[in-house]
Amino acid sequence: MKTLVIIDDEIFFRKAVCSFLSRQKEYKIIGEANNGSTGIEIIQNLKPDIAIVDISMPIMNGIEMINSLYLHCTTRFILLTGYADFEYAKQAISFGVKEYLLKPLDNQQLLMCLNRITEEINQELSKEYMIHDYFRIRDIYTHQTAQIFFHKAISGTCHPDEFTVLKTQLELTKENSNLVFLIKIDEADSEFWDADSNFSLLHSIMENICTEVMSKVYPSVLYVNYSKLRQYMILNLDKDTFQPSSFITDCRRLQEILQKTAHVSVSVFSGTPHKEAQGIRQSYDEAISALHNQPAGSRNCFYYFPSNSPDTSLFKNPDTFQQLLILLRQKNKADLLNYLTEYFHKIQSQNLPIKHIWAIASGFLTVLDSFITECGQVSICFPPLQNAFDTYQDCENIDQLKQLITHVYFSVLDQFPKNEATEKNALISDICGFISEHYHNPDLRLETIASRFYVSPQYLSTLFSQEMNQTLTSYITEYRMQKAKELLLDQSPSVQNVATLCGFTDSGYFSKCFRKYYGISPKHFLLLAKQK
Repeated sequence: MKTLVIIDDEIFFRKAVCSFLSRQKEYKIIGEANNGSTGIEIIQNLKPDIAIVDISMPIMNGIEMINSLYLHCTTRFILLTGYADFEYAKQAISFGVKEYLLKPLDNQQLLMCLNRITEEINQELSKEYMIHDYFRIRDIYTHQTAQIFFHKAISGTCHPDEFTVLKTQLELTKENSNLVFLIKIDEADSEFWDADSNFSLLHSIMENICTEVMSKVYPSVLYVNYSKLRQYMILNLDKDTFQPSSFITDCRRLQEILQKTAHVSVSVFSGTPHKEAQGIRQSYDEAISALHNQPAGSRNCFYYFPSNSPDTSLFKNPDTFQQLLILLRQKNKADLLNYLTEYFHKIQSQNLPIKHIWAIASGFLTVLDSFITECGQVSICFPPLQNAFDTYQDCENIDQLKQLITHVYFSVLDQFPKNEATEKNALISDICGFISEHYHNPDLRLETIASRFYVSPQYLSTLFSQEMNQTLTSYITEYRMQKAKELLLDQSPSVQNVATLCGFTDSGYFSKCFRKYYGISPKHFLLLAKQK
């Protein structure tokens, strides 16, 4: 419904127009005036879509009124006069008047005039919505591309060509290094952020603050990802001029601003600068190492300083990490105990310094942390893990450390549901949630999901089919097709973009899947949607 005002010094004329338009459901009269001066106030206050204005009025005529308004408002003007004077019409057109009608007014001509202006308004609004949607979806696409790249980089699977493409998209022309740092939320002010607060809002505020503060010092800041308690960022910088001491000063300043502005206390953990995509993985691992080696209960900025000692952490051997997670998922205490006993016996035979032993303990606890997060049992199982993180450095020898690790592993397993069917349902639920968050990833398939949840592809395929009455592959395709339909109905700028946002690298293959699922091509679907 479009809103109108009538500005005319003849009261009976105004009432007649109001009476006629009150019977038209598409238009609503929201104001009247009998001179141009009062008309200016009404239009500025009410901001109507259309104004019907008489030329000849006391105090200020219609031409003068429109001349003072047309550059500063979006209202469309219909000019009325009792004189068929071309000079009036020519002057009115130069002021942006859309229609020009003669008195005595014909109601049908007025209605046709209003309909033409309404169509013009609707077309302009549609263009504005399309432009807005284009930039919104473009931002989503750019953000998702950065997320996919980051996950590939920290997993060591990013191809150098992908990194080259990303640098071009982000206009990173210099061969600078990349530094990963993470921000861990230690405490949020209870007056602003209680247990029911939307933490995505908090992270959005933190992201904006971090980007603004750090971009003033470093060439480029890439926001990457966040979980409930951590936020990761990448700095693109010149390694030759980078000074750790200055960076730590910048991080401390960032901590102060976050405390004052976002009402949250944080610790910052940083890696060192490294080149190319593999350097991001290395800097990320260093930041994680700084996190795990912080003094218990301390809050500060922790910068990773490389050691000349050999790396004996669990991160050195991915097979160790995966094997532990498999034993935890199987909840096989006997095999888990044998594994821990043999591993710590081997450590003892190497006669390692205590700092290296602490690093190994931190690795074991990190594996358990990953297991708890994957199973969605953080609220139940995290307290014993937190206690282990707080006390593992108090162990005086290998035996005490092994007892601590074994105790916390078994304590966590004892708190999980005993019902096997419940556990299977929980796994399928976690996998469905994982698909809903990563459907845009082209690498989302049976093998990668099985690897992510540390089960065999055969087991996952059989279990998913039993629980969901369809294959995992068909479920992924169905989910992507539903999302594709939503994006197309949301006026996405192109089929190519929708294909990319739904995890398809080939728009032709996407169209084939869409046609097979809906019985119609994406382009034909868009045409039908526009006709409705």
